[in-house]
Amino acid sequence: MTTLQRQQPLSGDSSSTNSVHPPFIATKTISNVLANVKPTPSNRQMVDLPISATIEEAFDVLLAEDILSVPVYRLNEEDQTKVYVTIISVLDLLKLLSQHASSNNFFQYQIKEAMGQTEESSRLVTVRYSDPLGEVLSLFSEHGAHRVLVSNSDKKNDPLHPPVLLSQMDIVRYLQAHNHHLGSILDVTVPDLVARSCARREKRLGEAARRMEKEHHHQVPTVTFKTTAMKTFEQIAHNPLISALPIVDDEDCLVADIGPQDLRGLNKARLQELAKPVLMFLKSKHGDLIAPFTCHERFTLSQIMAAFVLRKAYRLWWVDQDGHIQGVITMTDVLGSFLDPSFF
Repeated sequence: MTTLQRQQPLSGDSSSTNSVHPPFIATKTISNVLANVKPTPSNRQMVDLPISATIEEAFDVLLAEDILSVPVYRLNEEDQTKVYVTIISVLDLLKLLSQHASSNNFFQYQIKEAMGQTEESSRLVTVRYSDPLGEVLSLFSEHGAHRVLVSNSDKKNDPLHPPVLLSQMDIVRYLQAHNHHLGSILDVTVPDLVARSCARREKRLGEAARRMEKEHHHQVPTVTFKTTAMKTFEQIAHNPLISALPIVDDEDCLVADIGPQDLRGLNKARLQELAKPVLMFLKSKHGDLIAPFTCHERFTLSQIMAAFVLRKAYRLWWVDQDGHIQGVITMTDVLGSFLDPSFF
């Protein structure tokens, strides 16, 4: 089990005495979150895969269940109980694909080959039902996690507290449902939110990643509609600073976006579709071109959270009135704002 502690206290800090959201967060636990977003044990039945499952099975399960990640387990030889070893995301599968796309038997590789493709899958982060909400916010915003396994490891087969995957979206949904307890932070607008997120990210990144970000002057990388899907996915796989790419037309206006989630359901028969231009790939994948989710500079944090929850969005692209991209907002940015002392 990996346990990571928050670096910024949520209570007892004189800078936060006039803020509403720090005391609220400080009084909540993971149990409070689950009681709201997954209220009964039946809602918490977790989709998982054995470590011997194939890459093709993983792609199929992610698509069938409409999920982005799946816990992976091995069986305890003594009592045949599940022992979880990691959480594999579709980004892990994408990174593995970029290294072995030419392999004839790639889709028959076992899922364990994808372990460690991202920092997140290199170790299993677990928390308990009784752990503070603030600690999970720290994991999701300061330590690079996008989901954690909630498990009372000393209570095997506990029907009231089964293992459950807790995601960033679950926390955003919880905070959105309790926005009347969060106060003035909800009035923060997009430019300030993005600026503060960039500052936090620079502190969190390694030196090489910081240099890469400065070289791009904090601009959001894009691809044109003429780029093939394979080259687009390779760009995502090889750039540690991005998890998706906006697709622009000849005038640099946003027309669509693409991310690892668009690979779900991939198999050997469909591999050739990656040679198509990215828009054609997306149309063949979804049946039509799905408009990207966007926001403008007057959006508040309250509106951003509502957009994530109601639209089930993975990210929001900040665009100007002409459709040119100014930035991107992720759930990591949203959750990080609740720990940022500049918003207290």
